[in-house]
Amino acid sequence: MRYIFVLMMLLPFSAYAEWKEYGDNIYSKDIELNPLTQRVSIQLLVDLAPGSNSHVFHNQYQCENGVPTKKRTFWSAYYNGNMGVGDADYKSAGAAWMPIVDSRFTYMVINLCNEVYKLR
Repeated sequence: MRYIFVLMMLLPFSAYAEWKEYGDNIYSKDIELNPLTQRVSIQLLVDLAPGSNSHVFHNQYQCENGVPTKKRTFWSAYYNGNMGVGDADYKSAGAAWMPIVDSRFTYMVINLCNEVYKLR
């Protein structure tokens, strides 16, 4: 059995995750809701303009009573094509907690924090 596992690890497999459209050129994937810590982790993709660049980042939000109170960014990447394709410039943000600032996806994060609150 161990040999089958090793063989499977050596074979090339494509990793594919589906981006789900939120609206206004915003997409999400890999959403994790943690009711114990009241946190939401999410990868967001923002197409800046049709036929232009895109920005992907992995954020975590701290929620309290169904409301996001702060966020931190683990990493971000700027791509020279839409939907996170093309040459990329990766940056690590250091994951420091920052206050929530209204943005195009604040409403989506509020909905996710409500879901975490319901799971408690």
